[in-house]
Amino acid sequence: MPGAFHGLNMASNALRAFQRALDVTGHNISNVNTVGYTRQSIEFRDNDPTKFWSGGVHSLGNGVSISSVNRIRDAFLEQRKIQATGDTGKYLQMADGLRNVQALFLEPGGSGIADAMDKFFNAWSSLASNPNEPTARMQVQQAGVTLANRVKTTYLALQDQSTFTNEAITDTLNQVQNLSRQVADLNGQIRQKQAEGMEPNDLKDMRDQAVRDLGQLVDIHTFEQPDGTMSVFMNQLTLVDSAGAVPTPMTFNTALGTISDASGTFDVRSGKLRALFESAEQIKTYQGNLDSLANELRTQVNSVHTAGINPLGNTGVRFFNDSLPQSGAIDFNLDPVVAADPRAIVSSVTGVAGDGGLALSLSRLRDQSQASLGNTTFGRYFDNMVSDIGRKTEYFEAQVSTQQAMNEQIDNQIQSVSGVSLDDEMANMLRFQRSYQAAAKALTIFDQVAEDLINMVRR
Repeated sequence: MPGAFHGLNMASNALRAFQRALDVTGHNISNVNTVGYTRQSIEFRDNDPTKFWSGGVHSLGNGVSISSVNRIRDAFLEQRKIQATGDTGKYLQMADGLRNVQALFLEPGGSGIADAMDKFFNAWSSLASNPNEPTARMQVQQAGVTLANRVKTTYLALQDQSTFTNEAITDTLNQVQNLSRQVADLNGQIRQKQAEGMEPNDLKDMRDQAVRDLGQLVDIHTFEQPDGTMSVFMNQLTLVDSAGAVPTPMTFNTALGTISDASGTFDVRSGKLRALFESAEQIKTYQGNLDSLANELRTQVNSVHTAGINPLGNTGVRFFNDSLPQSGAIDFNLDPVVAADPRAIVSSVTGVAGDGGLALSLSRLRDQSQASLGNTTFGRYFDNMVSDIGRKTEYFEAQVSTQQAMNEQIDNQIQSVSGVSLDDEMANMLRFQRSYQAAAKALTIFDQVAEDLINMVRR
């Protein structure tokens, strides 16, 4: 049956509830600029009533208490955010990787392969017009050295970029492992807190942020377990389960876009890691293109050059170094004989002074289509390769802009649900403050009534 102190207990409970509500509101305001913070809301409930007899059975309310402190979030939007984050990570990495490759070619300009190729064929044309000029032979020699060096230097720069990309893949896999462990550690803390009857909202925010970071690296989906823990999967691969973080496979195949270990092979379909795989394959393609260019230059120039006689009376002299199988761009250079003496350069078939017919034929290679290069000229083949890099760079930069706009839209939707509005929080603070003041006034009145009752008993 309600006693004289019923009102005191009810008012004190209300004071405690409104104090906690003010604390939650203050916590929201304090974290208005915290990345990944989810707005929290307090839920009140009326306490179970007390039954009493007064001409019949009646119920007397026992005031208010707190039922829960909840995170305000939309699970569907969170999943969309994770997917969008993965796509953004992929496009950003692809655009960045292609920009780096594009910068290696130094095109257009006077320091690239295209310029060196033009000067190489121009030098042969000059030699055809002046076959008796030693300076013209030296120009051909120097133009050949420059062309070979630029092809080789670009190839080696791509090789360095390939090494860097492979190192970035390993670093990214380590990041996946570390973030998986972070999610697993937070799972353990969340499970323990919930077992103690607490609602670890801030720990869940930290876990959500770790999951978003993980989603930028690889394509993932998540499943929240009844005990509050979260399982994380990358397609067929489990990254985090109820037992903890699963070791991330560290063996990768960029051509297949997979990672593997003793347990199996797993696809990587999006995120930064997928972009690194594709970047590695793009670099291999461009290296292969340079190999084809170097080998065809060797084949075509040497086939003409070896047919003539140089001023030293020698025939069968190669202009570019060559061997079987052909070695591509990695060691593209002049033949040692030509590199040692420009007089070894051939300008005619006859060897007669003033005959520049063979040099003219070599200069005309500029305009001849080569079957092994897709029925294009040397210059067109190289221009197509550079244009391909440019087109792909522009495409992925456009995709980045589109994806960022989509991310912004999703972020705005999430903020409208989960973000902290200072105006709303200040309104809540004023409401809870007034409620607290009212409860304090009621407590004062109940206290006075109880004091009067005690004084009456004392008399």
